[in-house]
Amino acid sequence: MLKKLSLLTIIFFIGFVNNTFAHTGLESSIPQNGQVIKEELKQITLNFETKVEQNSTFELKYSNGDTIPVENITLSEFQMVGSLINPLENGTYQINWKIIGADGHPIEGELSFSVDVPVSETAPENTEEPQSQPDDAANTENTETRIETEQEDVQQNKLPSYVIPSIIGILIVIVIGSFLLILKRKK
Repeated sequence: MLKKLSLLTIIFFIGFVNNTFAHTGLESSIPQNGQVIKEELKQITLNFETKVEQNSTFELKYSNGDTIPVENITLSEFQMVGSLINPLENGTYQINWKIIGADGHPIEGELSFSVDVPVSETAPENTEEPQSQPDDAANTENTETRIETEQEDVQQNKLPSYVIPSIIGILIVIVIGSFLLILKRKK
């Protein structure tokens, strides 16, 4: 009886661990989380840890909540790519992705980035001295954007997708091992 229970426990544990490691997380992206884009962005690329299934998608939102249209979202094995219709205005954006991992589980995530493309304007010659207030306002805005980006980076520094399932698996082995030890002592 004890041998059968031990064998069943080992088979269960191996099957459980394999399923928990199969969850897919975001490996990398263009733009990266917290990145400040200094030139025109034409497409968004999300790279995942394992293959993503059909019906996976993402949306791009401006900081005020408006959805920005993304065309031609394509999937290829580990990657999802979408093209931007129009150049993005300067500001903060969030990508909300929803995928179906290789194991069939739906997984969601988000990342944010900022666009700060220099505006090239030909200004008429001005004989007045430049005012320092707009520069101060721009510096304040840049500082606020950087602080928001750093706060979002801290929030995005999550544990890898395999840590929590591994801890659960170890706890299950400890509980089952304790149960088997108690059964062995009773004999």
